[in-house]
Amino acid sequence: MKKIIFLIFLFLFCTGNVLATNHIYNIDLKIDIDKNGTANITETWIVDGSDGTEWYKVYNNLGNSEITDFTVSMDGKALTYKNWDIDESLEEKKGYYGINYTTNGLELCFGKYDYKRHEFTLNYKITNFIFNTNDAQVIYFNLIDKLSSVDFDDFSIELTSYYEFPDTLDVWGFGYKGYAYVKDGKIYLSNESDMDENYVVLLAKFPLNTFNVNNTTKYDTFDEVLTAAKEDSYEYDYDNFFTKLFALILPLINLLCFFLPFIIVFYIAYSNRYGFINNKKITKKNTPYFRDIPCNKDIYYANALIQLNNFSNSKSNILGAILLKWVKEEKIKVIKNDKTTSLQFDKNVIIDNKLEADLYKMIYEASNDGILENKELEKWARINYSKYLSIFDRIKTDKINELKQSGHIYKRNNRKECKYKNVMDDKLYEESKKLYGLKLFLEDFSSINTKEVIEVQLWDEYLMFAYLFGIADKVAKQIKNMYPEYIENLDNNIDFDTIVFFNRISTKSVSAANSARSAAQSYSSGGGGFSSGGGGGGSFGGGGGGSR
Repeated sequence: MKKIIFLIFLFLFCTGNVLATNHIYNIDLKIDIDKNGTANITETWIVDGSDGTEWYKVYNNLGNSEITDFTVSMDGKALTYKNWDIDESLEEKKGYYGINYTTNGLELCFGKYDYKRHEFTLNYKITNFIFNTNDAQVIYFNLIDKLSSVDFDDFSIELTSYYEFPDTLDVWGFGYKGYAYVKDGKIYLSNESDMDENYVVLLAKFPLNTFNVNNTTKYDTFDEVLTAAKEDSYEYDYDNFFTKLFALILPLINLLCFFLPFIIVFYIAYSNRYGFINNKKITKKNTPYFRDIPCNKDIYYANALIQLNNFSNSKSNILGAILLKWVKEEKIKVIKNDKTTSLQFDKNVIIDNKLEADLYKMIYEASNDGILENKELEKWARINYSKYLSIFDRIKTDKINELKQSGHIYKRNNRKECKYKNVMDDKLYEESKKLYGLKLFLEDFSSINTKEVIEVQLWDEYLMFAYLFGIADKVAKQIKNMYPEYIENLDNNIDFDTIVFFNRISTKSVSAANSARSAAQSYSSGGGGFSSGGGGGGSFGGGGGGSR
């Protein structure tokens, strides 16, 4: 109880300082198990660093298992294997990977190239990934252990095999707050909250003779494995923590605790909101139409202000604007065939913005072959919902952090200056007012009495900002009715149907990701569903890793 109260006060009253740190944004594992119980693993790390010379992953206590065929690539370029010396410098390790053998096992190591954001892909095999008990065949493996010297955000694991797993298959997740479940013949694990100090243990139970394995361990029965996995484990509270915690206490405390979470949530949400200096307001009444493009035509800058001012109700609206931007920059091509529209992506495209590059890679992965068709992103987002939804949070947060670092957003001195803790200065007020004026103009321009001649180039930019506001389909329809010559003369195969296509795949993919997350939260068949904290202490393969 003291710890809970301390954490609440720490969260409410500490402003904190953001320090540079080694950061793992996401670890994604795709594991395929063959008939003989060997796991073929592709593991992707999205990282950036602040110090150290290498990233590494530890596998201790492997028992009868061995790791083979280990390779690493960085940003799609293969690294070179060398005999590993952990004491070498950054310059000596960059571009290389290797294995450091220890008393208890081994470390899969790969050198830091620099301290910028990179994507490392590890490929390797683990033999004897499955073992036998007298009554079952079992996976009991520590796939991600506690990582040292890093901030760790998210993970996702997709496990397949030579046959489709039934929805009734018993699966468990230990060590993190999140999900472990079976769907469409695959096992999925993912987290709900930050992974700092957490780890990932998978336990799955198969009928005897599912795999051709002779591997045995110290466990005679599956119940012995399950008991070991649950030792020191606890169930995360996924519902109202305070209500459950004090459900049997005195009625007065019950009443207090019922309202306390709402008070805390309301206070946190209210106090941590963003407001303008001197408590200025932007309303429809005091905002004139704005016909130019604000925010230096920077869609990321505009997106952050739109989110901070609640000019739009979706943080993912920027996807449509980015797609249109890529077409204009010739990073993707619109392909029109009969009545269908698709997008062609280039695997080797160069994008300087790292978050934009991460999003490009996600969509390329969704396409499978570089040609994104109607429902492919939707299907991919349904499986990779955690990684997909988080990119939009990261896009917003990165730009807000830039504004804080440049002093345009700062902590208030007193309530007279601003009733909210986060103060936006006059520059952001003026830019926000222009943004809102542009939104009003785009919503109403078909009813404005004077029909002005507007350059085609400006309409392209209008459409990007219309996506940010979530009104692209409405604006495109008005443009088609009022300026049909504009729609007919667009370059790069962009026409009204293309604009609607961008809007559809954006909204449908995000909706699919949100639905999949909800489904994971409510999953209850077999032994799956929510994961447990702690536990899993007798699993194989653990040992941590991180930055060194």
